Amino acid sequence: MTDRNRNQLARTWIVLVAIVLSGMLAVAFQGRAPVVASAVLVLALIKARLIILDFMGLRSGPAAIRRGLLAWPLILALVAAAQLFITGMPSV
Repeated sequence: MTDRNRNQLARTWIVLVAIVLSGMLAVAFQGRAPVVASAVLVLALIKARLIILDFMGLRSGPAAIRRGLLAWPLILALVAAAQLFITGMPSV
């Protein structure tokens, strides 16, 4: 691992921590509103992309594997969003 890779992973790690904390804060302060749930899903997609590209080392990897691994969290997020839309957000 070169210093550049180590620095890139450190920056990515900081961004991942910021994403997790912002999602936690959004849920803590805004509750379970559909807008918050949608924002958390988008944050999860960004997180998955960063993990796949940087931590799994697929930024310069085979395109087919990269696309397949990026499609998986997108499909899960779309299913979760559809379920949220169809059933509505449960109240606490």
